[in-house]
Amino acid sequence: MNTLHYTIYSAIGVIIGLTLPVILDGVERKIKAILQSRIGPPITQTLYDLVKLVNKEIKPIHTSPFILLYLLSFIATSIASIYMVETYVYTLESIYITLGLSLLAVSLTSLTLTPLLVPNPFSYAGGMREVILALINESAFILSTTLYATITNNLVQLKSATTPSILLSITTAALTMFISGYALTGRVPFDMAEAEPELASGVLVEFSGSLLAAYMYCNLLKRLLVNLIIVSVTVTPLIGESAYSLAAVYALTIVLWVIFAITAVILGRSRIDLAPRTLTKTYILLLALSITGLLVHAYA
Repeated sequence: MNTLHYTIYSAIGVIIGLTLPVILDGVERKIKAILQSRIGPPITQTLYDLVKLVNKEIKPIHTSPFILLYLLSFIATSIASIYMVETYVYTLESIYITLGLSLLAVSLTSLTLTPLLVPNPFSYAGGMREVILALINESAFILSTTLYATITNNLVQLKSATTPSILLSITTAALTMFISGYALTGRVPFDMAEAEPELASGVLVEFSGSLLAAYMYCNLLKRLLVNLIIVSVTVTPLIGESAYSLAAVYALTIVLWVIFAITAVILGRSRIDLAPRTLTKTYILLLALSITGLLVHAYA
């Protein structure tokens, strides 16, 4: 691929990556409304909300640290999206997915710290819930994604046959990746930082105008990046590098977003003291099975 084609494909991929989350959030809101027998807002409602917030003249106090965190989150997420694009329009190198995971961790850390800096005790309580969930889910997501990518890439490169033990390892790693990825998107029942009425949505009460718009947009970018990483890791061994591969990845990312949206409607709320323990036990069991299957395959 020459430099011109690479530049064009990269630019298109980045533009789609920055605009797609806003559209998909509108689609998700419409899906939820349909499943709950409501009409719901138009698909463009999220865009209207962001534009309206940006045009508001109200400015909250103590904005400097939040602006820095949002910039860090936005830049990290955007660069990670570019790495995901380069994986398919330039070269299928695992280093891009590794860098994407690292930048995702930076973005998640920035967003997690935000509620802890708001001078609101309710926001601090919600922020601590986010910290607990982040420690559990980020670790599981990074470990499972790395494990899954390593196993599948080795199988493809070595052209090894799939044994029952390696199949167990791949399946459990993929299951961990999807569960932790869903939890990282902050959907029900893992939106506990703002799920309790007594918290009054902490951060969302203190923020307004462009600052709130930035917070919402960074969260949407985070959701897209998580989905993009899951799809990239899953289909990378199966497709080659081209613009068509990039189109397929984005199409599957949209499908995964819709699946997560439907799942959020089906699931109910969870207790703050129950969800982290349940997730931890689930991740430990699945990752232990995955590593055990890998060891059995290696020493068989």
